[in-house]
Amino acid sequence: EREEEMLPLLLAQYYLSKSVLPREIWLPFPIEDTETMEQALSQHSGERVLVRIPKRGEKADLIRLANRNAEEEAERVTSEAERASKTLELLAKMAGLKEVPRRMESYDISNTGSSDIVASMVVYEGVRPKKSAYRKFHMKTIDAPDDYAAMEEVLTRRLQRYVDGDEKFAPLPDVFLIDGGANHAAVAERVLKRFALDIPVFGMVKDDRHRTRALTTAAG
Repeated sequence: EREEEMLPLLLAQYYLSKSVLPREIWLPFPIEDTETMEQALSQHSGERVLVRIPKRGEKADLIRLANRNAEEEAERVTSEAERASKTLELLAKMAGLKEVPRRMESYDISNTGSSDIVASMVVYEGVRPKKSAYRKFHMKTIDAPDDYAAMEEVLTRRLQRYVDGDEKFAPLPDVFLIDGGANHAAVAERVLKRFALDIPVFGMVKDDRHRTRALTTAAG
């Protein structure tokens, strides 16, 4: 589509959703029916809004600077998106997943005392953490350190909340990543089986610096 047709749509979409508008909007090139656009923006603002196309001077220089900044930002975002896509594709290939994972959940058990056992749920959407979806669970059924029992409890509670319709625990992830080895992954698979769910599970094997060095399945 032509730029002259797209720019008015962008102006309306961007400015008509705001409560406060500028008194002047500078454009890089003329658009069709500028007067109608000014009327719509002015009516929404409650004050006169002018649409101008600077030809020379400081305003024209600012337009050129804004265009250059926008081009650079578009290139940066595109590069980031491409890198993220390739990272997820590589993960899917390494893990033997049928599709690229869009949502991943990771679980870890922390024992800070004989009775203070906490499980953390970390959520990633794509390659970015979604911190609003993070959850912390204090164990209710165990009172002594037992990573396997704790993992079973936290996953059971998480999946039950989803089954009960709790929106804070929706949707389900495309893959579960469990801190630990094959035995931890086996616990997760057992819980999923009780809920009749088929979601890939991988144990995250850590090195001596607690960095993930390998992924393993329940089969090892």
